[in-house]
Amino acid sequence: MILLNWRVIALFVTLLICCLYGLLAAFVVNGVSTVERWQSDIHPRDFELNAKDVEFTTRGGDLKLKGWHIFGQGKQDTIIFVHGHGGDRGVGSSLDIAAKLWDQGFNSLLFDLRGSGLSEGERVSGGYFEQDDLLGAYDYVLQTETSSGKIGILGFSAGAATAILGASKEPGIQAVVSDSTYADVSDLISQEVALATSMPEWIVPVFAPGINIAAEVMHGIKLDEMVPEKSVGNIKYPIFLIHGIDGTRIPVDHSVRVHEAAHFGSNLWKVENAGHVMSFQNNPEEYISRVVSYYQKRFSPS
Repeated sequence: MILLNWRVIALFVTLLICCLYGLLAAFVVNGVSTVERWQSDIHPRDFELNAKDVEFTTRGGDLKLKGWHIFGQGKQDTIIFVHGHGGDRGVGSSLDIAAKLWDQGFNSLLFDLRGSGLSEGERVSGGYFEQDDLLGAYDYVLQTETSSGKIGILGFSAGAATAILGASKEPGIQAVVSDSTYADVSDLISQEVALATSMPEWIVPVFAPGINIAAEVMHGIKLDEMVPEKSVGNIKYPIFLIHGIDGTRIPVDHSVRVHEAAHFGSNLWKVENAGHVMSFQNNPEEYISRVVSYYQKRFSPS
């Protein structure tokens, strides 16, 4: 009888541990997939840019996304901006960069990803579902009267990863500039979970298997498919990577890994004295010069 009681107790404790493990994994996933919505207080008119508010849907879905379409005279090449986790279309120096690209003859589309800014959606995924947002933006640009049909991407942080993941599936995208991408989202889980939930970073790896399962079961997010260093091999042209050496949010080795797996001729600019997505702020003239040179080379007739 005593042995039986101990077995019951052991079973109960095991079930309790499993339940707590599952609940904590679910808590972590919810914490990372929910961000506080905010809107930048700047607008293209602050830079004297010709722009209009636009709305389009995600590819293969019905979520409505909001953005700014910045355009000049006639048909021009277009750059689609992709912001990072927790940002919006005007975050950081996006409009400043768009203004300088406009001076060089490029149109731009800056938009809010799902669950951000003024766009629909309640959850974010760090790139998994956002690929469809990017491809919806691409589809929108293609049908505008001001598009030359040549479209490139400029992504920042998780948006840089989204750019690589999306471009690997859409051959019509002709250029990718990746500013501070991650190489494999699983490598960032401990850090991002600690930031989003206040859970100690050292304990998070214990919950990694549960987090993977919870992300897919609860929200359909497959973390093992969020690996730019693998997806980049499907992009059949050189890409341009930028990464601040002093960035700690996503260490520079992530871009190094993606660069090593990218198409021959891809370049990685490791920017000294620059933190996470701070390369433009620290080196605005060189940043624009390098980015414009890459786009012009990619869009020029072969």
